[in-house]
Amino acid sequence: MKKKQYDLNFKKMVVAKGKEIGNMTAVARQHDLDPKMVLRWARELNRKDLDELDGTSVKQSKFVPTAEDYAQLEKENEKLKKLYAEQALERDILKDLLKKTNPHLRIK
Repeated sequence: MKKKQYDLNFKKMVVAKGKEIGNMTAVARQHDLDPKMVLRWARELNRKDLDELDGTSVKQSKFVPTAEDYAQLEKENEKLKKLYAEQALERDILKDLLKKTNPHLRIK
C-alpha cells in the first residue's frame, strides 16, 4: 500500500479547523484521516518545522565508509580481540587456582 502524501496547505487547513473546533479527532474523521497523523501535524506546525511537515526536507546522504574508517575499525577489532584473550586467560588461571585451593569445589 502506497503512502499518501498531503500538501502543506491541506495540513494547515485541517489543523486550523481542528483548533477552531477544539477536537482534532473529529476533524480527522471528517476527512477520513488517522487522528494520530493530524495530531502529529499540529505538533509539527507548532514547532514551525514546515520543511518536515511538507516532506521537502533534505534527506541525509547515506554514510559511505572510507579506507580510514576501515583501518580504524580493524585497529579497534584487534584491540578487542587482545582484551578478550587476556580475560579468557585470566579466567582459566582463576579456575585452575580454585581447583588447587578447594578440591571439593571442582568446576567441570
